[in-house]
Amino acid sequence: MGPANHHNVALGWLRHTMGRKGKLFGLLAVFAAIGLVTASGAFTTVSAERTASVNVAGDANALLALDPTSGPNGQTYADVSNGQLELDLANGSAAGVNPNAKTTVTSVFRITNQGTQKVSVNISDSGDNSDAVTFYNSTDAKRTDGGLESSEAALAPGESIVVSIEIDTTTAGVSANDNLIDEITITAEAT
Repeated sequence: MGPANHHNVALGWLRHTMGRKGKLFGLLAVFAAIGLVTASGAFTTVSAERTASVNVAGDANALLALDPTSGPNGQTYADVSNGQLELDLANGSAAGVNPNAKTTVTSVFRITNQGTQKVSVNISDSGDNSDAVTFYNSTDAKRTDGGLESSEAALAPGESIVVSIEIDTTTAGVSANDNLIDEITITAEAT
């Protein structure tokens, strides 16, 4: 083989090798770029619009429904005003409860779980003499001291409890014309 042939063979081999290496190098460059893009996984900000619908419903139609019972105490002492349950034991012909007495007003309002999961319900109250007022589950034969303020009622979806009120004005410091409670809070927690 002469020098010219040797040069052509070497040049052919170089082109063949560089072509392969060039393709290999190009392929490695693509994989490296993909690796850099996906390996970091970090981002600074994401903004995405989604459709959401959350409505406010009155107490009777909310996930935790609150409504007066159909009996005389529910119709006299509980009312729905502006979509909210209101309790007033001074409604009717009475101006309130007796001083130095224990008064029980049964079946005043109903709490219904209209959600999709089981909840535990309790009631807390606030006011100058809130210790004198106890809310309890009328449907619980084993009524506990402290009522729904110290224990909870479990409600599966669709279940209800009827709430009664016990007022004990025999405690020291409670007299005629005193305001006992200003507000009640009904809490439901998924279990």
